[in-house]
Amino acid sequence: MKPSLSSTTPPAATPDALCPSCERFIGPADLCPYCGADSARRPLLRRLRRAALVLAIVGVGGLLATAIRSEPPAIKIGEISPKMNFGYVRVAGRVMSEPRVFREGGEVASISVTLGDGTGQLRLQADGPVALALAKAPGIPGRGTRVEAAGTLSVSSQGPPRLRLQTARQLRVVTEEGGRKNPKREGDES
Repeated sequence: MKPSLSSTTPPAATPDALCPSCERFIGPADLCPYCGADSARRPLLRRLRRAALVLAIVGVGGLLATAIRSEPPAIKIGEISPKMNFGYVRVAGRVMSEPRVFREGGEVASISVTLGDGTGQLRLQADGPVALALAKAPGIPGRGTRVEAAGTLSVSSQGPPRLRLQTARQLRVVTEEGGRKNPKREGDES
């Protein structure tokens, strides 16, 4: 007696897990890997899977679009706490000291200034290509200049918190020393 094709099925296989043509176990596959037949299982389930995938892609795209267009929250320097470490925020204030420019091999490697807003002080820092881009801009903000900056906070128990800039556009000069408005830099938005 010749064994039937259904003898290749696991003992606990449900009828939905079998190929309707050759009756072999195919699990959740839509096409039988043995004979190529369509499993003809619930078309609603197929549509539901595709709809779930489309909905997930649209949802992630919507979140990405919202994240790109949203501004970081504006905070006062005095409100910064250790819980805000690595937070992406925006601050505004006056440059309290002359900028410190560190060079390596003749190139600008880092720029650091102290920023104050009346509630506290914060060290504003740009490293690598960001510092180089700031140095090539119409000038590094000097003492007394009012600026707005956005970046990532670095809060530690030693010294004032730091705000690290990721791009040169995250530092915007509002007014120069003496109160005159600064013209917009090339590439500034709004």
